Amino acid sequence: MRLPEKVQSWLVEIRHPLRGLQLTAQGDARGLSHFDVSDEGIIRSFRAVLFSLPAFLVYAILRRIEFLQALPDLGRWHLTFIFQVLVIEASLWCFTILSLILSGMALGLRPLIRPMIVMANWGAIPFVYAAVLTLIPVLLLLNETSTLQWLVSIGLLLALLTMALILVWRILRTVVGGTKWRRAALLLMTILPPMWIIQHLEAAMGLTHG
Repeated sequence: MRLPEKVQSWLVEIRHPLRGLQLTAQGDARGLSHFDVSDEGIIRSFRAVLFSLPAFLVYAILRRIEFLQALPDLGRWHLTFIFQVLVIEASLWCFTILSLILSGMALGLRPLIRPMIVMANWGAIPFVYAAVLTLIPVLLLLNETSTLQWLVSIGLLLALLTMALILVWRILRTVVGGTKWRRAALLLMTILPPMWIIQHLEAAMGLTHG
């Protein structure tokens, strides 16, 4: 069965930068040529949010199911909760890119900010889908009372996070180079502030049980 021409063009658009990420993760700096760092290319890279939208919708629905299993929420419509989760995820994406820009400037990496923005946007697509695919069995296992099943669910999450960090670290080693401390600082300064902000936003919007 032949895919529609529009879908094929989307797959080509995604495949090219993902191939670049694969090469840079392997230590091949030629992977950088797969990224369009022009003004138009940077703007186009934010289309990755649209490509990730199906995964975000599934995640929002799973969050709603998990929330209702722990706490009744009769005063809020399902669609309202799902919309709030989507807003949170969009905010996390934006805050992460903003943190990346500020971190790059603070660490003297201004020339690398443009390619890192493009790489972060396109690289988020496989991570988002992998996270959702991992989250489904995790939620199922967490609802069980067995200690073994609970440990398996935590193990799945840790495995995903570990693989993601290893890939990001390998990419940074190729793109940024320099000392390990500089790369570690960039990574922490990019990730931690958005997570802290989002945690408070979720609590303010009533998306957590606390």
